[in-house]
Amino acid sequence: YVVVVENTSTPAPTDTPIPPTATEQIPAEITLTKNSNCRLGPSAFYNVVDQIASGKEMPVIGRSEDSEWWQIVNDTGRECWIFFENATPNTDFSSLSIGEAPPLPGIPLNFFVTDQQCLSAQKKFSVTLSWSSGGGETAFRLYRDGNRVGEFKPNRFVYKDPAAPYNKVVTYEIEAVNENGTSEKAIQIIPACK
Repeated sequence: YVVVVENTSTPAPTDTPIPPTATEQIPAEITLTKNSNCRLGPSAFYNVVDQIASGKEMPVIGRSEDSEWWQIVNDTGRECWIFFENATPNTDFSSLSIGEAPPLPGIPLNFFVTDQQCLSAQKKFSVTLSWSSGGGETAFRLYRDGNRVGEFKPNRFVYKDPAAPYNKVVTYEIEAVNENGTSEKAIQIIPACK
């Protein structure tokens, strides 16, 4: 009677799956509650890059520091920003990271009236304005009483308005422009020439 001992391998331990204990994260999404502009950055100063219809669900990838804008990815794969009042979130977004946005131009600096000529007999009024760069602009836009009077190259810092309105208070505003949007406006209010 012969006993043959064979080498048998010890079975290797198998990894038994551990059931997940953490609750699964819901991907952040918003549902638009109204037709919305989707902008290059988190403010109305940024250019609109898409318009998205009410009812659309969009993935959210970031938020603004004040949590008033949500950074989404639109249907063409472009990142853009939706104002929070235009959408309903599917979860709490407070843990979302702060999104990145391209730079806007700086507000034009030193916006002043450098000369004004009030010719009462002829009922003529001329105003000369000057300003300096706030940085990052590709142009300046000048407005008189809400209407644009000109768009100027970024190296131009003076404008003479030869026909300013006579016998009324005049408001001039200037904003800087670049490929991402506009700056806030600098304002000069000029007493009426009578």
